[in-house]
Order: sequence, then structure tokens, then C-alpha cells
Amino acid sequence: MNTTNESAVDGKHLSDAQLKAVSIISLLTSGTSCLGSFSVLLCSMYYKRVFYPEIFPTFHLAVADVAASLSLLISSIIFMSDATGFPGADGPCDYFMTLVTSLYTSAFLLTLAYAMEALFRFRRRLSDALNLENLQVRVMSSRWMLLIYISAWVFPLGMATVLMIVMRKLNNKDASGGFTRIYPQQCSSCFADFRFNEEYCWEEVENGKYWHYVIRLIFLLPLMVVMAANLGLYVLINQAFKQVAMRRGLLSYHQRQEESVLNRKAALYQTVFFICWFPSIILGIASFTENYDMESYFWLVVLQALLGPLQGICNSFLYGWRRDSFRRALSERSSLLSANRATAIADSF
Repeated sequence: MNTTNESAVDGKHLSDAQLKAVSIISLLTSGTSCLGSFSVLLCSMYYKRVFYPEIFPTFHLAVADVAASLSLLISSIIFMSDATGFPGADGPCDYFMTLVTSLYTSAFLLTLAYAMEALFRFRRRLSDALNLENLQVRVMSSRWMLLIYISAWVFPLGMATVLMIVMRKLNNKDASGGFTRIYPQQCSSCFADFRFNEEYCWEEVENGKYWHYVIRLIFLLPLMVVMAANLGLYVLINQAFKQVAMRRGLLSYHQRQEESVLNRKAALYQTVFFICWFPSIILGIASFTENYDMESYFWLVVLQALLGPLQGICNSFLYGWRRDSFRRALSERSSLLSANRATAIADSF
């Protein structure tokens, strides 16, 4: 616990065993995701295929997943070392949790960028009357995608950094330089709760209740928006696919087969994303309710530590190694988006 000169915080607290269990789970899942995402990163760079259109969106996603998983891994290690780290205290925890939440938010936005790339490519194939020669020279499907990639990286990290700097300048120390309460370990910013802790953890920050509210929304809103937006984009992708398939004059059987593949992929992407982050959404919403405490929602805290960090390994599999176009692009000398290739158009998604 943190050393202070006044009373301890009342209320329900997670036990040492519960804290240790969540931290160990977080260590294992973030470590696994870090290795899985790094495999995509390493192979893309080793074979010099980063700027292939089949790999470029996945590469960005892998970078975000590696960085987020590594930050969470280090943060959990610091927490298990019993380092002081509640909001407003000195130490690295505020910095690492800022990295964790912002990098995972970047990963959310980059899954959206992947879906947008797929939609724009299908529409270009439709507008170019399937002149695929034009597609192989473009790393990104649209000039707007550059802005989207930049925003996916800069916006989350920028917002989180500004808020962290403001809060650390507003810490509420007394005249002797000590803090006013004794806080339970679950208040540590290094604990893998994605800031969904109790309001009393933020008492050492001036207007801490307000800043805690803002920080949770910065993580929670993009997560829910991306989940809904991806669903809408995949519906548009399916419509664009049907138009492209009709332009190609495919037999109805082949069209149905490719459409079925596309729908299965879209459903799989959405289902995995939902499974990974639905516990965080429920826990985040619950954290805004009156008399919220993590002990009452411990099962959700465990599910969040178990499923959320697994996004990295899931993304490396779904957007990378499971895709035929990704695997072939690592060994091909030229882009797969060539008119000379007879691959199914659903395979590029």
C-alpha cells in the first residue's frame, strides 16, 4: 500500500490474491499477444513487404498491438513489484497506463482503417471497371487513408498525454508533501483495469472525479464507435462486392461462394473484436454507476484481463496469417492486386 499520513479509504477492496490473479493473467495474455503481433511485424520487415497493399494495414495494426501489449506487460510487472502508482503519485505508472490506453485505442482505430481500405479497394475496382493494373502501385486505397492512419496514431496518444500532464500538475498534496489518504493497491495506475477503478482512487488529483470521467470516456467511446462503425463498413463492403462480382460476370454459383467467404470473414472479424472487448464495455459502463466497486465486478475484471489483451494475437491471426493474400505477399515479387492473378476478389479482404 501507499504510505500516507491520514486515514485509509473505506469500502470493498480486491484481496491480494485477486490482484495477483488479475496481474498474472494480464502478464500471460499481453505477453502472448506481443509475440504473435511481433511475428507479423518481423516477417513483414524481413521480407521487405511493408509497403505492399496486402500487408500495409496489417503492419500498422501489428505495430500498435506490439506496443500496447508490451506497455501492458511492463505495467503489470511494475504493479507486481509493489511500486507506488495511484493517480497523481510520482513514478512511472501514470505514464505506462497512458501508453496502454492510447495504444489500444490506436489499435481499435486501425481495425477501422483496415475495413475502410477494403471498402475503398472494392469501390475502386468497380469504378475502374476492374482495371486492376492501377491498384498494384498504390500502397493505400485512397489519399484520405493517409490522414486516417495519422489520426489513428496521433489522436489517442495526444489526448491521453495532454490529460496526463494536466492531471499531474493538479495533484493535491498537503503542505508536508505527503498524500492525504491510504489507498488500496487496486488504485494503482499500473493495475490492468484500463482506468475503470473507483472514484476515491482519484482524490489526490484536483477535480479528480471529472478527470477520471474524461479519461474513461476517451478509451470507452472510441471502442464502442469502432465496434458499430466496423459493422456498418462490412455491410457496405458486402454491397460493393456484389456490384464488383456482377461487373465481372461471374456465374451465380461462384458469386455466391465468394460472397459466402466474404461474409464469414466479416462475421469472424466482428465476433472476435466483440469477444475481446465486450467485458471492457460492460465494466466501463458499470464504473459510471453509483457505489461502483471492482470487488463486486471482479469476474468482469478477470475477463477484461483475459480477453482484452488477446486482441494482439487474434489480430495477427485474422488479419495476417489466416489470409492467403497476406501469406503469398510475403513471398511474391510483386503485389497480388495484379490483373494477371486469378485470385478471388474476396481473398484480398
